[in-house]
Amino acid sequence: MASEHPDAAKQYGIRLTDEVMEMVSEIQQFRQRSNQPTTLAAIVETAIQCHYNRLVQEGALKKPETSNDTTD
Repeated sequence: MASEHPDAAKQYGIRLTDEVMEMVSEIQQFRQRSNQPTTLAAIVETAIQCHYNRLVQEGALKKPETSNDTTD
């Protein structure tokens, strides 16, 4: 998938190591099997959300309160 395309990093406009491209390919293959979007943008969005949630869980970041939050 991504790692198999020689110009993939150039097309994305970012430089990724071969190791990272291999990880992206593995994630793409899993997402393809589970009918999820396989684009790099979709993978990055998911990764950022996971990392953000972990930082909130660890207390490193405080999750912003929303206007429809009904907790007192």
